[in-house]
Amino acid sequence: MKKVLDVKQIELFENVCDEITTFEIDEKLGTCSFLKRVGKKFEINQNINIDYLHISFRKGVDIYGILHNDKIRYRHLSIDVMIHSIESVVSVIKKYKDKIDIIFCNCDEYHILKDRITDLPVTIVTNQDKPVVVIQHRKNIYYTVPQNLHLISTTGAGDSFIGGFLAKYSEKKILDDAVIQGIKNASYSITRYGPIDEISEINYTPNTNELPKNIIVIGNSCAGKTTFVDFFKSHYNIYTDIDDLAPLLEMFMIDDISSKNSLEDLKQIKDNLIFMRDIYEQYLDDFPNINHYSRIAKNGCGYDIINPNLWDIILRKSVSILKRENNIIQFSRGRDVEYEKLYGHDVYNRSLNIVLEELENKENTIIVNLISNLKNRKERNKIRHDHGGHFVSDDTMDNVYKEDIFKYEEIGNGRGFINLNDKEYPVYTINNNKMLSKIKLKEFFTSKIAEIIDYYQRFKEEKYGEY
Repeated sequence: MKKVLDVKQIELFENVCDEITTFEIDEKLGTCSFLKRVGKKFEINQNINIDYLHISFRKGVDIYGILHNDKIRYRHLSIDVMIHSIESVVSVIKKYKDKIDIIFCNCDEYHILKDRITDLPVTIVTNQDKPVVVIQHRKNIYYTVPQNLHLISTTGAGDSFIGGFLAKYSEKKILDDAVIQGIKNASYSITRYGPIDEISEINYTPNTNELPKNIIVIGNSCAGKTTFVDFFKSHYNIYTDIDDLAPLLEMFMIDDISSKNSLEDLKQIKDNLIFMRDIYEQYLDDFPNINHYSRIAKNGCGYDIINPNLWDIILRKSVSILKRENNIIQFSRGRDVEYEKLYGHDVYNRSLNIVLEELENKENTIIVNLISNLKNRKERNKIRHDHGGHFVSDDTMDNVYKEDIFKYEEIGNGRGFINLNDKEYPVYTINNNKMLSKIKLKEFFTSKIAEIIDYYQRFKEEKYGEY
């Protein structure tokens, strides 16, 4: 064993523990069996001076004992987490995040971390056979991974990625090279059982590019915004999904119940509210003389908005409450005579400015505009309602959402830009006029996603010289 460690330039610092907890993994059977449980903590009695320290933040690891050990001196710290114990270490990560340089996690783990911890360190997110994404404060970079490998076992793939990354990163501190080496190690690991005992040079050159921090998806009702968002997140699952539908439905519920003049029923819904609590409290104070924001449509299907300020309110609340470091935001706007009397005809400009006011990294934003004809959108509206979704009244579809009203500077092939508060933002339009099968729709949106990312990068390079 000592010869193997010497060859790999691994130094063993004493016998840190005379016995350790031992378990056995059988990859073929998919089982993990404990052979011995040991409750003793390891002890280090000599000084250790290292450049990189990596700790797995998970159950059974004495994190505090390591980080507060005066004999362990390090210059850089990286950690990884495990989904089964991540909740128990969130508070520890919060406490030590200023000491942590890099966090390794998968998509599920990242969504837990981002919802509980602000200003995360550099985070490297893996997603099975989907691209690896490196999330930094002002930039997201993705790296594609090899496809069509002969999968044998995924056990240890994450550890193989981390090991390959750290080994390469400790040499020259070049992030790109380290990520690629991590991907190579993990890709080789899944094609065999057991640990990697040799380096296999996989013939692999990644596609890599920058992802936006914020994606704003707009378009008429039932133009396909939610479907597009779902497809985008299936490729790059780092985004917080923000939709102004949630606060709108809350407002509909409040108006529906309060219009029935039952104060007790109105009081019962307080704990169910996330977005509209201030308006709810105002309704309680004004009851029963309430100035409602919406009412049930005349034919009983759907709702009509009677106070046009509600459009601004739901958008601002959804973004301000739900926003995180990376966001994908969707909303619709149409012709509302009362709204236009108050604020003019550029309703999308006003709404986009409301969104951008709430966002950080707003300069790293692209707007995706989906368009579709009224006939297809009405058909999708009915299908959504038949499957338990909300229904937009026919009157609203025929008048408010009859045509696309978004205006921007077009430069061809669905590409363009819009100037908002003296800042130009790229716009990419998707013509979603066909009623496609699931397979064809997947092919269609997959190609569009690639074009959107490419246009976003090219726009930044051409307009601002960024790379």
